[in-house]
Amino acid sequence: MLYRQDDEKWKDDKLGDSKYTVGSSGCVMTCIAMALSDTNIGVNPKDFNSFLSENNVFDADGNLQWGMLENIDGYHTAVYGAVSSDIIDACLKEGKYPIVKVHQNNIFSYHHYILIVGSEDGEYICMDPLQSEITKLSDYNNIVYAIRCVWYE
Repeated sequence: MLYRQDDEKWKDDKLGDSKYTVGSSGCVMTCIAMALSDTNIGVNPKDFNSFLSENNVFDADGNLQWGMLENIDGYHTAVYGAVSSDIIDACLKEGKYPIVKVHQNNIFSYHHYILIVGSEDGEYICMDPLQSEITKLSDYNNIVYAIRCVWYE
């Protein structure tokens, strides 16, 4: 399920007790909601943000704390120290969707997280929580700065 972090239904919701909102800083959380949307706990960003906030998964700056998420029953995380297509391919082969940090090149130029959901014709297919349509990793110059995976079982 493709969710936008700036959807009117949740864009103004705070990430935990921080001053940051889903719309301004919720790309990671929205990517996780998208990754889990086809599981038996499928959630939308509004409900998932509330769940994470209640479980103190965000720090004071609205950053998701991977270890805190891992401490919640059923949730598993992998934070990779390296970046490679082998890691991305292994995640996809296991049925997990890599959440990758990319760089947005626009007037504001910032880092952003997107979800890789597969590959087609040698290109990674992505869901970007700031886009309404499927994108490709090549739209971000095929440069990945970090890889994370979250799954529930």
